[in-house]
Amino acid sequence: MAVEARLTDKPIDANALLAQCAARENGAQLLFLGVVREQHQGRKVTRIDYEAYEGMALKQLQKLAEEIAAEFQLADVLVVHRTGRHEIGDASLAVIVGSPHRGAAFDATRKLVDRLKHEVPIWKREYFADGSVEWVLADKLVKAEKE
Repeated sequence: MAVEARLTDKPIDANALLAQCAARENGAQLLFLGVVREQHQGRKVTRIDYEAYEGMALKQLQKLAEEIAAEFQLADVLVVHRTGRHEIGDASLAVIVGSPHRGAAFDATRKLVDRLKHEVPIWKREYFADGSVEWVLADKLVKAEKE
């Protein structure tokens, strides 16, 4: 493997991604999955739609993956973000980091996910059980409305 970022509208297959990142020199292979949860700030979520400014998002995801790989001296970093409709429990984000040591894998994964949420132009539209809908970019409410 190498350092790679992807956007997809297909379900994330964690096992297939882990297989792509297997390397003999890595003593740690860390998989982070971001999944749609049924509660957000005390409100029941029914689903989430993700949209991205694809060209820019992919470019920024790749740059971010490369920066994290360089900072933590990693040969293997794979970031996959899914767009489209997501039901509760669906994976929307997969980050796989291969490292000779676990500490670097944990630190790199946390930093990558935190930066992704603030830097990459991917929006989520959260649908709530009360009929309200909110657009969120970088963990900030952009617009609230009713369905």
